This record gives sequence, structure tokens and C-alpha cells, in this order.
Amino acid sequence: MVLSLLHLDFYQAFRYNPFLFILLIAGFFYLIFMAIYYLKKRVFILPSIQSWIILIVLLLVYAVMRNMDAFIYLIPTEV
Repeated sequence: MVLSLLHLDFYQAFRYNPFLFILLIAGFFYLIFMAIYYLKKRVFILPSIQSWIILIVLLLVYAVMRNMDAFIYLIPTEV
């Protein structure tokens, strides 16, 4: 996925790992939102530990599901 992103092949990057691709986009918007919030309020807010735990659990569930036969559509494919 990283190589596809470096080559600006976003479609293939999404096909390799859609969860991480969406997570990168969400993280980008989160950083923009936090930068605007900091510029307005001069307060920097760190993500809570619950947010990190939820994120890690989602990543682990996705990784396990991706390797199960019932979720074969999550396997990365080539164009």
C-alpha cells in the first residue's frame, strides 16, 4: 500500500488495504481540525486513551477478519 501511495496510485493502495487507507484520510482531517482548534483557542488536545484502545481493537479485528475464509473479499488484489 505504501509503495502504491508513493507512486500516487490511490486506487491500488485502497485495494491493498482499505481500512488503513480510510484511517489515513481520517487522520489527515483530524490533524487539520486540531490545527484549526489550536489556532483559535491556543489549546492542544491529545486523543484520549479510549480512542487509542478503540483504534487498536478495530485494527486487530480487521487483521483477523482479513485472514479468515469467510471474509475473502478483504484479501488484497492486484489491478
